[in-house]
Amino acid sequence: MSLKRKLEGEVEVREGAGDAFHDMYKSRPHHIKHAASNFVQSCDLHHGQDFGVPGSILSWNFTLDGKSGRTVKTEIEEIDEQKRLVRQKITEGDLIDGQYKSFICTCHVEPKDNETCIVKWIFEYEKVHPDIPEPTSLMDALLNAAKDIDDHHHGIKK
Repeated sequence: MSLKRKLEGEVEVREGAGDAFHDMYKSRPHHIKHAASNFVQSCDLHHGQDFGVPGSILSWNFTLDGKSGRTVKTEIEEIDEQKRLVRQKITEGDLIDGQYKSFICTCHVEPKDNETCIVKWIFEYEKVHPDIPEPTSLMDALLNAAKDIDDHHHGIKK
């Protein structure tokens, strides 16, 4: 039985927020805490010259499933400006330790019409064993963060 999986999720945001989301996630992930503080508490450049550069390693501190102080390190593998795509590999931390052999997160922002965009997340991962739960709570948190960034970009306070 193959333990390799793929999980996809998407959420609709207003057009300007799609660009803002891509820019923030790619080049200013340390600002996500201002828009989605219930999920991301910090993002620091762990290794590399700057955010938004393939090969850079980011250290994230976040809350998931009601548990704060969760950590993960990701390495930026690819950035495609034309497709508004960022792909990161999780290299260590609470999300993969003892659960996944590999975990790749790809975020892609695509226009839907003149007023909206779709923020799409794709997880490609391999479980250590079949009893490991699917990472649906992480997917939900990332989709909710995209909506929070949309609201933040449009000045909507929560």
